Amino acid sequence: MELPDLLSQIFDRVRRDLDFSLFLSALQQNNVAYYIYYLPTGNIKFVTNTDEVVSMKSNRDLLIVSTKINLAKIKLAAKKHFAGESGYDEFCIALAGSGVFKWVTDLNDKKRRYWSVDNILLYVDDITCPENAL
Repeated sequence: MELPDLLSQIFDRVRRDLDFSLFLSALQQNNVAYYIYYLPTGNIKFVTNTDEVVSMKSNRDLLIVSTKINLAKIKLAAKKHFAGESGYDEFCIALAGSGVFKWVTDLNDKKRRYWSVDNILLYVDDITCPENAL
């Protein structure tokens, strides 16, 4: 199976099952170093440890990203989602409404970074235990 198809299946599975440890493990097994998720479009850019870039386009509706940053809501959305208390769509809508334009998940340093439209770093959480983010 080609890497783009495999990555699409991995993302579909985590959106459905919310099994984040399995998700991260599958990405690492497929040599993904980090990925960038763009909230307005749902598009994802993956970069492997060998600097190969794979882009995945989304078919979902566009999300409007707020220009007003709400750090407390960003933290709460992350905590709820990674504790399994909110679904993927709810998570994305909450982040966009709180001013997040994209997030970058780095599998090598185990961090997820949330960025504004102006490319300002808003928040960083630990991907190994994000439910302890607050």
